[in-house]
Amino acid sequence: MSADGHSERRLVLRPQTSAPQQARDFVAETLSAWRLEPWQEPAVLITSELVTNAVHHAGTELAVRILRASSEVRIEVSDGAADRELRVGAPGAHAARGAGLVIVERLADAWGVDKRRNGKSVWVRLAVDRGRRPAWSPAAGTADTGSGTDRMLLHVNG
Repeated sequence: MSADGHSERRLVLRPQTSAPQQARDFVAETLSAWRLEPWQEPAVLITSELVTNAVHHAGTELAVRILRASSEVRIEVSDGAADRELRVGAPGAHAARGAGLVIVERLADAWGVDKRRNGKSVWVRLAVDRGRRPAWSPAAGTADTGSGTDRMLLHVNG
């Protein structure tokens, strides 16, 4: 960690089916090294969704960058497809496309897209205040989105 309390790690991946697993492992290892284990599950799930989208839709080399500041972690997934728009799909029994970004939206404290001339970067911010636990409940396997009736069961496959 630098003197200003910031750290950064980066992983470059090819657009292959193994990329999401490599990215999940990278994020889990990084958060463990930074002693931020309570945020591993939401961070790994978010990263998996973003990398899967990049592999399927961009089809270019991609980079996963994780940055730590004193009170937040920022995860960025960058690819070389500037022309692709991101759409958040409605969660439902038949939603095959776009559901991943619904998960990202519900687990992240903030997220967005930065377009560049040669691609884009989808970023997510997670508040990692050591005085609180994330809105993710690993024991229940749910993301608490604020109301007791608005919960979504999340699973990571593969």
